[in-house]
Amino acid sequence: MRALRPGDPHMVGAYQVTGFLGEGGQGSVYLGLAPSGEPVAIKMLHARFADDASAVRRFRREAEAARRVAEFCTAKVLEVGALDDQPYIVSEFVDGPSLQRQVAESGPLTGASLVRLAVTTATALAAIHRAGVVHRDFKPSNVLLAADGPRVIDFGIARALDMSQSLTTSVVGTPAYMAPEQFHGDTTPAGDVFSWAGTMAYAATGRGAFGFGSLPVVMHRILALEPDLSGVGEPLRELLWASLAKDPAARPTAEQLVRALIGFGSGAQAPVPAPPYPPLPHGVTPATAPRYPHGPPAPLPPARYPVSGAVAEKPGRWPKVLVPIGAAAMTVLLGVAVWAWPRTNADGGGQVTPQSAPTHRPAAFNAALTGVVAPSTRKGGTLRIGTTAALDDIDPANSFNTELWNYGRLYGRSLTMYRPAPGAAGTEVVPDLAEKLGETSDDGRTWTFTLRDGLLFEDGTPITSADVKYAVMRSADRELMPNGTDAIVRLLDMPGAYTAADAGKAISTPDARTVVFRLKHPMSSFNQLATLPVTMPVRMGSTKPLSSGPYKVGARSGTSVTLVRNAHWSGAGDPHRTALPDRVELTWNMNAEEAGRKLLSSELEVMSTPASATLDKVRADPALNVRSDAPSMNFLRFLAVNTRLAPLDRAECRKAVLAAVDRAALHRVYGDGPFGTEIAIRLQPPSMPGRGELDDPRPLASAARPPESCGKVSFTLLTRDGETDVSAGNVIRDNLAAAGIEVTVKNVPLLEEIDTLGNPAAHTKQKVGLVMRRWSPDWPDADPMLSPLIDSREIVESGFSTNLGVRLTQVDRLIDQSRRTLDPEARARTWRQAERLVLEEGLVLPLLWIKGGLIRGKGATNVHVSAVYHDYDVTTMGVAP
Repeated sequence: MRALRPGDPHMVGAYQVTGFLGEGGQGSVYLGLAPSGEPVAIKMLHARFADDASAVRRFRREAEAARRVAEFCTAKVLEVGALDDQPYIVSEFVDGPSLQRQVAESGPLTGASLVRLAVTTATALAAIHRAGVVHRDFKPSNVLLAADGPRVIDFGIARALDMSQSLTTSVVGTPAYMAPEQFHGDTTPAGDVFSWAGTMAYAATGRGAFGFGSLPVVMHRILALEPDLSGVGEPLRELLWASLAKDPAARPTAEQLVRALIGFGSGAQAPVPAPPYPPLPHGVTPATAPRYPHGPPAPLPPARYPVSGAVAEKPGRWPKVLVPIGAAAMTVLLGVAVWAWPRTNADGGGQVTPQSAPTHRPAAFNAALTGVVAPSTRKGGTLRIGTTAALDDIDPANSFNTELWNYGRLYGRSLTMYRPAPGAAGTEVVPDLAEKLGETSDDGRTWTFTLRDGLLFEDGTPITSADVKYAVMRSADRELMPNGTDAIVRLLDMPGAYTAADAGKAISTPDARTVVFRLKHPMSSFNQLATLPVTMPVRMGSTKPLSSGPYKVGARSGTSVTLVRNAHWSGAGDPHRTALPDRVELTWNMNAEEAGRKLLSSELEVMSTPASATLDKVRADPALNVRSDAPSMNFLRFLAVNTRLAPLDRAECRKAVLAAVDRAALHRVYGDGPFGTEIAIRLQPPSMPGRGELDDPRPLASAARPPESCGKVSFTLLTRDGETDVSAGNVIRDNLAAAGIEVTVKNVPLLEEIDTLGNPAAHTKQKVGLVMRRWSPDWPDADPMLSPLIDSREIVESGFSTNLGVRLTQVDRLIDQSRRTLDPEARARTWRQAERLVLEEGLVLPLLWIKGGLIRGKGATNVHVSAVYHDYDVTTMGVAP
């Protein structure tokens, strides 16, 4: 608590205001005294609500309803009113930490303490519902742990304000604890039960039942995946499973929770309440449990995934990126948009060199990372692919979903592609539509591609250079193509205002087989960009691309499509795709539990991003584990340093601070299992050929103090407000405290992320020294991996920046040199030199890489993991008879 400031109220109604407790998105909270002398909590809502008469009426109506809630296990609402038209609510003061803070600082609850918490909070929830109130925002921070027992607070307030902590104004609640139906605006008591179960899972494990992260990631997991309740003991685990059912009708009521929990507390094995809740086998979810009896909710509207350097389409404060909120971005943020820096074949041909020839592997864990499992040349059969992603458009050029980029290569061909081979060989760029790799002149500013002879669309008409030009330029039309990448058009030497119909001289087509790109500045890695699906040919004016690959769309129904053979595709002109299956069935928007069941029971050959429960089952069963792989994803967690804040403006002080961070401890926080994370000591990802060896200049942990010349080192650390990030921030704080460094951890809510986590100007004003950030490149190359992190020209001082403190002229010169260097090895050395400078100066600290989880279908043949897409490569896959 702090003293009152000028402008703070001294009296609110009959209550004396004695101190300031805190501030949030809804308003300010003060400590006060009732006329009786009892302490009270006074929440003054933000003045902006006073301008909306309907909002004020709604607030008073809902808050008055909250006063009817029984006092047991809740913070009693004492008064509701307005001060100078500014709404306020006075409640009993609960002296104790929140459940979120308690678990983050002291660890999960166990035994009788956990059962008491579950009983009292469920009782509070039942009382809230009996009063006709829906909490709508039940979460760990709204459970206070008083000396005489837990109290639930803020019931009814979220609805009263019609507020959201998400980015969708019709959604009320905190994303990590929201029920699936809440993302569609449906709030009922059943949603509170879902949120209660998520809160209890956090209390028992210190993790969210669906993890933590950005809004799209959490939404995807809640809507499509099953909860992770590992670490929750029986019989509570079984009750939480039922309460976290996707279908609201399949959840117990709060009253039924109380009755079941009292049975637990008495030592009886109280059953999960009777139907309509399906019985649960011990410790697992039922394969037959209904999730959406009336069909799944409509997919959330897609939005464009952020592209480094892209100008925001809304004027104002976000000049560099767009907020990733749509379903199309979910899979990317889960770690599927991962890349490796490719090696080009000097002769431009498509022959596999002896060094890159695939090695056949017997079925084993991780066998498909470096070899081909179940090799076969058998043609025929149906390849069945399932995904939990919501695909509104199967045009891969209108998507940032790299699952679709992988699948789309079955019916679309780009100018170049990555060789379909396991391991490092799979990062080599080879010609696809082009007969050889692009040739450059003008120091890497001009690139010329020649198409193979005899290429045909699925209708038998020729594919020409004009079709490639149109395909690239339509990616500039954000109304026509809102969800794809415009990475190539942003490089073209053309004015900022342009249309898909006219690229001027930036793309020329001297003849039907030649396409020439002219860039603003040298880009030695343009052959890598040419692998993007925006170079798949599209006939001028077409609303959808015609097939240029071995398959075409045969039938589409709802959330599935069947691909059949394209009679006008010739294997002679496509040396990389084997086209073994006769048909391919692609189904999206699948329930994760059902998709996992089908995968394990051989009803699917391919499924991306399996549910955590499915992966747990696979790891526990040796017969299934040999069908799984855990590739390292190119998704980096890192610490950025504010080099404008003393003493972090001095290298010796920065390096001492970073050396005290225990990355091994962070590894445990974020997951150190086979499908968890791995410690990062480099900015370039592990699978990036050409990154070479580079010693880490800092140990994994050190408590050595900064030099005396640094003086007192004290600053703020910014993290996201997800529970796992909060725990990680506390680990860093404790690491630095052991080295005599005083750190205050500030957890940034989602709505403030753009303005706070990525705003260099704000950091110095707020005395922010370290910022915990995440990064994954937009396309597969060292350039988009490193330049947004270390190029000083990428910094936007008062807007959103990925680079927050690297301002080295020498690094900028090396970046320019790399873009002019055509020799791959020399180029790689230049990037390593730039990376070394940044790390040795203590400007960025890499923390962790995320690892993925894949499962091979039993009937799949020719299986290997693509080192680019970090998914099973479908272009050469077949099926067993």
